[in-house]
Amino acid sequence: MGDGGEMSGIRWWQWPNVLAWDAALVALAWQALLAAGLGRPWHPAAATVLGLSVWLTYLADRLFDVRQRRADDLLSVRHRFAKRHSKRLWYIWFGVLLIDMTLAFALLDQPQLNRGFLILGLSATYTYLNQRLSPRFFPKEICVAIIFAGGSAALLPPPFPWIPALALALLCFINCLMVASREREVDAALRVHSLTHWPLLPQMALVSLMAVPVEWLLPPAHQIAHLLSLAALAGLFVKRHKIPVEHYRVFADSVLIVAPLTTLALL
Repeated sequence: MGDGGEMSGIRWWQWPNVLAWDAALVALAWQALLAAGLGRPWHPAAATVLGLSVWLTYLADRLFDVRQRRADDLLSVRHRFAKRHSKRLWYIWFGVLLIDMTLAFALLDQPQLNRGFLILGLSATYTYLNQRLSPRFFPKEICVAIIFAGGSAALLPPPFPWIPALALALLCFINCLMVASREREVDAALRVHSLTHWPLLPQMALVSLMAVPVEWLLPPAHQIAHLLSLAALAGLFVKRHKIPVEHYRVFADSVLIVAPLTTLALL
């Protein structure tokens, strides 16, 4: 089937993943929950900058992934879409970058800018190292989890919420392991080597054990969101071989949107 027919077969709920919007929605949902659970204000300006920045980071990484690869080497819908529309997406990317930088300098205070630039530097370093080292080995799952959790909390009023950020990083790490384990063929075609080349179950068991003591230190609202997330991810993991790969990634990421939003609705 050609690309046109394939794209027309994408279901509406897959488009946020294809367009890299889902990562931004996850970050916004957890930023809002972090603020509510810690009793801190949640500012639309910080949320907007965070959402745009996460989208820019994920889309750039995806566009670099497909830049020097043939279309036949791309097994996922999101990568084929990025390859087919790469020129147009780069134009949009630079336009959104300009908007994001303008909003950041106009609306954020200096401490927020400093923390934001720190996360930006880490994101840029991750993207560079991932592209350079992944053909041999690069622990992208760990890096993504740390940077994502740190970025979600970085623009909140101080002090930095270390324990909630750590708990979110562990949750993101489990999510990354689950998704990457189902996309081993995708990574193999891209010549990417990461932690999912190691046995999956021992890794997830270790991370889950690490998360247990951290959970007890969280505010009640965060505990609810994390338990909901872990329960839903566990259910997905059990059924992983019965769910198509493209759908599995969407479901795994959607869990990290629905759980914090559900918790916020209960507060």
